[in-house]
Amino acid sequence: MYIFVADSKQTKKLLKMKYFKFPLALVLALVVLSCGNKKKQEVEQAVKAFDIEDYIKTAESIEPNLSKVDQVFSILDMVNAEYYESLTNDPYSAHSYKTSYPVAAANLGIYITDIVYHQFGGQEEKMYLTFQAAQELANYVGVESAFSSWTIDNIEGADMMKRDTLTMLFNTLLKDSEKYNSEKEMVFVHTAFLTGSFIEKVFISGNLLKQKMQESELTQEQEGDIKKLLVIYLNQLDPATGTLYKAFEQQKEALSGLTVLSTFEKLEALSVHLREIKPDMIAAPVAELASNKDLITSFELITDLRNVLVSATQ
Repeated sequence: MYIFVADSKQTKKLLKMKYFKFPLALVLALVVLSCGNKKKQEVEQAVKAFDIEDYIKTAESIEPNLSKVDQVFSILDMVNAEYYESLTNDPYSAHSYKTSYPVAAANLGIYITDIVYHQFGGQEEKMYLTFQAAQELANYVGVESAFSSWTIDNIEGADMMKRDTLTMLFNTLLKDSEKYNSEKEMVFVHTAFLTGSFIEKVFISGNLLKQKMQESELTQEQEGDIKKLLVIYLNQLDPATGTLYKAFEQQKEALSGLTVLSTFEKLEALSVHLREIKPDMIAAPVAELASNKDLITSFELITDLRNVLVSATQ
């Protein structure tokens, strides 16, 4: 991935507005492969070159990491993903999440992931609106400085790895914030942020996987993309789900009355099972995958968790 700043006068003006510390802007490197001039040669070479194992190896190379939000961009590009605005959260809902720090932090995590997805889809207006929503929540929970540093580093072309350490900056700033009375409270807010980011990542990738599996007359390359996305999706679920479940389990008192813990418990157990049967799923026909009950259940549990987060008001 590459970072760029659009050089148009209009974009430069936008960066000078209230919310300008805007990172964004990643650019896809497009590789064009030439297989010869004759159509027959192209087909023969494509068939010869196709190897599903290469697709799987590429997918396995993506290391799941709760702290890597921008990893989503690489994944979307890798599987030739489509853009659906309906998979993102409404940026105009940001004000309704300022009822508690955990709720705000969880939806900040969701918005951060959405920013990357809007950017991938080339939806500049939605991207700016979502950035503003994220900055509003960052200010509320006390991580505005960290959020601004993240965006400035991107605009100035700083080390790419800094994009993937927002959660580390988030945790550092919480320690300096006067908004929290104890370290336990700060840890819970940080966990909420990680949860929002994680849920949105698997919500988007899961829905894209469902959409791709519903297509008919798939080419070998399209089937390869589906298998890649399946591997990435399963790797995202486990061990991340278990990590978050354990974190929430240690903070049960803060979750009284919420369904988050029980839903995470179900998803964690299912994620482990899916990881165990991953080799069989990779080898299965796409039509069989589309009707896999365990996979469908995982989609449903993730949707339930996301609904809890985006509809939370207290």
